[in-house]
Amino acid sequence: MDQSNLVKIESSVPKHFSELHTLFRTTAFVFLLSTIISSIWLETVVLDWVISQSSSSEISVYGPYDWVEMRLLSIIILSSLITLPFFSIGFRSFAIQGLLPKERLWLDLYLLLNALLLPIILYWVWFTLIPNYTETSLQLDSISGVNPRYDASEIFSFASGISWVLILTFSSTLFLSISRLFGLVEEGRSRFRNRILAITGGLLILTLPEPFEGLRILIAIVVVAIVEYISRTVPNGPLGLRNPIFPEFVNKDGFRTKVLLMNCSCEGACPSFDKSWINQNISVLDANALCLDDTEQLALRDLISRNSITQLTISGCNGSPLPLDLRNFLSAHNTSLDGLNWLDQLNVDNINWRKTSLQAYSSQFNQVDSR
Repeated sequence: MDQSNLVKIESSVPKHFSELHTLFRTTAFVFLLSTIISSIWLETVVLDWVISQSSSSEISVYGPYDWVEMRLLSIIILSSLITLPFFSIGFRSFAIQGLLPKERLWLDLYLLLNALLLPIILYWVWFTLIPNYTETSLQLDSISGVNPRYDASEIFSFASGISWVLILTFSSTLFLSISRLFGLVEEGRSRFRNRILAITGGLLILTLPEPFEGLRILIAIVVVAIVEYISRTVPNGPLGLRNPIFPEFVNKDGFRTKVLLMNCSCEGACPSFDKSWINQNISVLDANALCLDDTEQLALRDLISRNSITQLTISGCNGSPLPLDLRNFLSAHNTSLDGLNWLDQLNVDNINWRKTSLQAYSSQFNQVDSR
């Protein structure tokens, strides 16, 4: 990987919030502009759609308010469909700086598939599924001497309900997936995830139109399950946890420090260990070959710069095999580098010896009371 790709652009928290605020403000403006444009010509489109649903003109609108409701729902759905690509592009630009190559690839594929599939599915629902549903209903419910007529607003509500479910599923999956990519739902931090799923389910239960009465809770459960399942397909972090918690310790010299212990397997040459072997609550991350894997090095740089890690310890070596640019990065961020040198020890294959070694290492730290 090129040196320029390894250097992380460090942005302040206020700058990130400013970028996010700009994204939401731009999205709101695009949505408002879409509603204005749609309202000009949408009434003719809705009327043509209603007429096209049945060749025998068995569909009617029974109330004047129904036209207003149908028109408003059409504007909201069409404006949402127009706004989603702009929001997706903007959200990608906002999130891409904090993602690794595999994570960027997953996000790009997800956005691309939805940009293609969502309009196709919605078009199929409105112009294929609903007309076939209407014609089939007319054939099955036909009674000799009785001219059946169906309420266009009810059919429209059914189609708009399906559209709303699809749009909300896409949006919720995107938010939850990004939260997983940023490590907001790992290590027991499930509150953000629970809120997204609760908002999704609640919106479906409260806003689905009347034709879905009795199915709202079931639909909400199914959508929440789909959102959770798709979001779990995001690639795993190169070092395991993406946003670990780093408690503060006081070392043997009396200085406060944040410690990161790398359980590096050195491409399988170094035996691994269990975190439960350590006496203290030291943060442990797993690496395959930190000195060779550019992605792991990039993830390590990000963790150190974001969390102000003051001590990095590697299990297999003393840190000297790390690339010079990475060691310079650690030095620039005042992060001391050491190791347990297990690969140089004859007893490294002995589990009890490794436990003793870890306990001796962790005994030099006393955790600071955070209360």
